[in-house]
Amino acid sequence: MNTDEARDTAAGPRNGLAEAAWRVEEASLALVEMTLNAVAEDSDLSVTQLRVLLAVDRHGPLNLSALAAHLAVSVSAAGRLVARLDDAGLLTRLLSPHSRREISIDVTAAGRRAIGHLRAARRRRIAAALTRLPPGTRRALAGALTEFTAAARTGEEPGAERTGEEPATAWSGEEPGTARTGEEPGAGHASDPPYTDRTTRRNQ
Repeated sequence: MNTDEARDTAAGPRNGLAEAAWRVEEASLALVEMTLNAVAEDSDLSVTQLRVLLAVDRHGPLNLSALAAHLAVSVSAAGRLVARLDDAGLLTRLLSPHSRREISIDVTAAGRRAIGHLRAARRRRIAAALTRLPPGTRRALAGALTEFTAAARTGEEPGAERTGEEPATAWSGEEPGTARTGEEPGAGHASDPPYTDRTTRRNQ
């Protein structure tokens, strides 16, 4: 039995939807691997710290309870992670404008530069893979992923998207590596100020 047959046996009977879900999940693993490689090579953050930073950037400002819920961790664990990122200058903790008993957690400018630097590193890896596809396939893939992203976000809670987040756009037909005008700030350009982490790397 070859590898594909073994996978089919393990997965059991599949209809068209299940087959599509399996193939998208396989592709997502490749993207996750690119992300982990970018974190390992281009960031001083641990994967756990990056997860906190991305959650606050996408859904914030958040209070500690809401952040813990997004991360599926205890409030005390979330608090320790936030404290470390606050010490590193990547997150800020301020009194909530809605309640003086709550702390509002948000990403600092340095935190957004760190995220932009990592995203740029990941895009370089994605672009390298895209160069091995025909132009028509690249455009079709980008268009399909744009629709998939929109479909995935319909299940999120209202207001979950951060205002001003870069919208998903279809592939423009540019060759990988072509600079985009209007690219989000902190995308890792040579002219960007370097990200400096005031702490040594911690696993959690």
